[in-house]
Amino acid sequence: MFGFQSKRSKEEEKAGIQFLASMLVCYPEISSLSYDPRRSTLTFEFIVRGDYPAARLDAFARLLSESIETYHVVVADEEVGANIWVEEITAGQKTVMFHVERDVVTLERDELTLIARLFTEHFGKALLVDEHSLQKLEEDFATVQSDLLDQMLDQVQRQEFRFRMHMVGLRENDRVVVYNR
Repeated sequence: MFGFQSKRSKEEEKAGIQFLASMLVCYPEISSLSYDPRRSTLTFEFIVRGDYPAARLDAFARLLSESIETYHVVVADEEVGANIWVEEITAGQKTVMFHVERDVVTLERDELTLIARLFTEHFGKALLVDEHSLQKLEEDFATVQSDLLDQMLDQVQRQEFRFRMHMVGLRENDRVVVYNR
C-alpha cells in the first residue's frame, strides 16, 4: 500500500540480481537472460553472427533440446524439457538469436556448462562471447562468482528463494547489468 518492502523481499531482490549477474559472469556465452516470476523460468539468449540455413538452425535447436532432456534423464532420472526458439535479425550484419527457456527449479550448473559448450562447439567464433571469461578475470573474483552461482542454484532448487520480480540481465560495454522490469 505504501510501497514498503519487507526485509525478506529486499533480500530476495538482491539475491535475484546476484543470481543473474553470476550467471552472466560465469558464462560469457550468454548474451542476456531474463527471469519470469509467474512461470519461474529463465530465458537465456545466445547470439550467433552470420547467415545460416534454417535447416541448420533447426537441427541445432533440436540437438540442444535433446541434449538437455538426455542430461536430466541420465543425471536426475527426470524428464525436463526446454523451450527453444530461434530469431533471425537482419540489421547490417545478419545475426541469429537463440532463446533457451528453462524452469529455474530444475536448472543445474552442469547443464549450463553443457549448453554453453554445445553453442561454442557448434558455432565457434561466430558465437558472440564476452571477452571477460572466468579464466581472464581475477582469480578471487571468478572463484567467488562461481561458488555463489553454485550456492544460489542449490538454494533455488531447494526452493529457499522464490524471486518475485521480473528481472533482466545483460552485458553493457564491460559490465554486467541486471534490472527489474
